[in-house]
Amino acid sequence: MAQVIITDQRVVSAGWAAWGRTVAIGAVTGIIFWLLTLLIAHYVVEPLTCRQIVDASMCTNATPLAGTIATILAAVIAIGLMIRLRIARPIITAVATAALLWNLASWTAGLFWLEALGWSVLLYLLTFALFGWITRYITLWVTIVLSLLIVVVLRIALIL
Repeated sequence: MAQVIITDQRVVSAGWAAWGRTVAIGAVTGIIFWLLTLLIAHYVVEPLTCRQIVDASMCTNATPLAGTIATILAAVIAIGLMIRLRIARPIITAVATAALLWNLASWTAGLFWLEALGWSVLLYLLTFALFGWITRYITLWVTIVLSLLIVVVLRIALIL
């Protein structure tokens, strides 16, 4: 019978390289979010809501609705990428980022496409860096509480 020798006990990486990969995934997720928002708004939401111009408010809310759908899909894709790269606590990072950047499509609605793309990449990169840093070494319950506290405080600050 063969004997299995395990040389590395870590299942996930928690070093500087893993944090750098988390930040890179944040930038990629920002690009994915922008592309998904554009595609969903143009090919799904607008054809469904703007078919009959009886209620123009539904047609004007096409981009924010597409952004909400794109936020969820981008978070799921980011979780898959972080799991594939063995980054610690990917669900906390992706869900906290999605909660914090929930209205990003509304914020960037009137901007030039390159500027909207730049803001999406920058904000996703910064939030992934923040929550990726928090989830590196701290215990699970402290990570959840701290992430929740940061999301609540920043969402309140964005409302003001």
